[in-house]
Amino acid sequence: MKISSLQFKFLVVLISAILLLAVMIGGLSIYEVDNYVQDNTKEFIDITCSNEAAQVNDIFGDIENSVRIMESYVLSLFRDASDVMSRTDQERILALAGEMFVEVADNTNGAVAYYLRFDPSISDGKTGMFYTRVNSEYVCLEPTDILLYDKDDTEHVGWFWQPYEAGHPIWLAPYYNQNNDIYMISFVIPLYFENRFVGVVGMDFDYTILTDRIHQIKIFENGFAQLKLNGAVIDTGNDNYTSEMTEEHLQASEELANGMNLVLFASYDDIRQIRYEIAYKLLFSVLLLAVACALIVFFMIKKMVKPLQTLTDASIKLSNGDYDVELVPSNTHEIKLLNTAFENMIVHLREHKKLQHKLAYRDSLTGLQNTTSYKEWVSDFNKKIAEEGTSFGVMVFDINYLKEANDTYGHNVGNTLITTSARIIATTFKRSPVFRIGGDEFLAILQGKDLEEYENLIAKFEAECEDTVAEAEGVSIPVSIAKGFSEFDPENDTQFSDVFDRADEEMYKNKKLMKLTNS
Repeated sequence: MKISSLQFKFLVVLISAILLLAVMIGGLSIYEVDNYVQDNTKEFIDITCSNEAAQVNDIFGDIENSVRIMESYVLSLFRDASDVMSRTDQERILALAGEMFVEVADNTNGAVAYYLRFDPSISDGKTGMFYTRVNSEYVCLEPTDILLYDKDDTEHVGWFWQPYEAGHPIWLAPYYNQNNDIYMISFVIPLYFENRFVGVVGMDFDYTILTDRIHQIKIFENGFAQLKLNGAVIDTGNDNYTSEMTEEHLQASEELANGMNLVLFASYDDIRQIRYEIAYKLLFSVLLLAVACALIVFFMIKKMVKPLQTLTDASIKLSNGDYDVELVPSNTHEIKLLNTAFENMIVHLREHKKLQHKLAYRDSLTGLQNTTSYKEWVSDFNKKIAEEGTSFGVMVFDINYLKEANDTYGHNVGNTLITTSARIIATTFKRSPVFRIGGDEFLAILQGKDLEEYENLIAKFEAECEDTVAEAEGVSIPVSIAKGFSEFDPENDTQFSDVFDRADEEMYKNKKLMKLTNS
C-alpha cells in the first residue's frame, strides 16, 4: 500500500480519528471517575465512621443497660427511709443484690468487675461489695476504704466521688488498674433513694472490648481508626495506633456516647492508587486496542462504576439500619477490599443485633426473665413437643389485691408488693426458670426434681406467702398470690399453650376461692 494512496490516507485519518476519539473518551472517563471516586470516598468514609460509631455506641448502650438494671434492682430493695441508715438492711440489700449482679455481669460483654458501695455518711468507708473476674468466675475482694483516700485520687476512689459530684450516671475516662493489670473503662450510677444520696453502683469493663473493635476497622489498604479524648489518642496495646497522623490522611470523626471520639483515617495514597489503577487500565486498553478503545473504555467505566455505586447504595441502606444489602463481586483489588469491609461490617452488625436480643430478657423491676425470654422458652418447648416430646409442668401465679394496693397507697407500695411476691416465687422455685409475663402475673416452668417435688414446693410456697408481708412507706400488706399448676400430658397435649391454659384456669379457680375465703 502506497503512502500517497487514498486508501492509506483514509486509513490514517480513520485510525487517527479513532485514536483521538478513544483518547478523548478515555480522558473524559478518567476525569469523571476521578471526581466520582474522590466524592464517594469522602462520603463512604463519613458513612463508615457513622456506622462504626453506632456499633461502638451499641456496646456502650449494652453496658449502660446492665448497670441500670443493677440500679433499678438495688433501689427496689429499699423499703423506706430507715433502710438507708440500718446496717442490717444494708447487709440484706448487699446479699440480695449480689445474687442478681453476678447474672447481669455474666451476660455483659467485657465485664471484669462490679460493685455496690454505700455512702460513708450512712455506713463506714468500706460498706459495700466488690467482685472482680478471675479466669471465668467472679471473686469477692475486700472493698476499698473510701475514707483513706483523697477525693482527687481517681485510681482509688474516683469511681465513687466523680458520680457523686456529677449527680448523674457517668463514664469514667479509661485508666490503668494495677489490681487487674489492664486498662479499664467504667460506668457508674449514683443511687438516690427518696432524694437522698445513698451510694453508687457500677461495673468495670476491659478497655480492649473497644480497642479490639477499633483495631478491626480498616479503610482501604492502609486506613485505620483511633479513639480520642479531648484531642489526645486514648488507645492501648498497639503502637501503630497511637502515633499522630499527618495531613496525608483523609479523616472522619464521630462523638461517642462516653464523650470520646472515633476518628477514621484513610490514606491519600490508597485513594490515589484507586484512581491510578483505573487510569492505567484505560490507557493500556487505548494503546492495545485502538480501534475498539471507545468500547473498551465504555465497558471498563461501566464495570468500575457499578460496584462503587452498589457499595454506595449498600452504605446508605446500612446507615438506615437495613442489613439486607447486595454486594457485587469484583476482581479489582480495591473493590474486593471494600466488599470485604462491607461483608465484615454486616456480619458484626447482625451478630451485635443477636447479642442485643439475647441481653434484653430481664424485667427491670423484679430482675426476673421477661416476656421476650418467655416467648423463646415457649418456642423451644413447642419444638421439643413436636420432635421428641418432653416432661414439664407449668405454675401460673397472679398477685391478689395489687390494684387495690396501687389505688389506696400508690405505685411505690404496689411495686414493693410485686418485688416481694417475685422474690417468694423465685426463691421457692429457684431451680426452675421464672418469668414475669404481666403486671401482676408470673410463671414458672417446672422440670426435673422441681417437677417431681411440686406438691412439696407448693406447700412451701403457700407457707411463705402466709408468713410474709410487703412493707413500704409505713404500710404492711399481706402477700396473697393465686396459683395454678398443670403437667404436660403427652397423650393429649400438642403444644405448650395446652398446658398453660389448664394452669391458668386452675389459677383463676384458686383466685376465686381465695377471695371467697377472705370475704
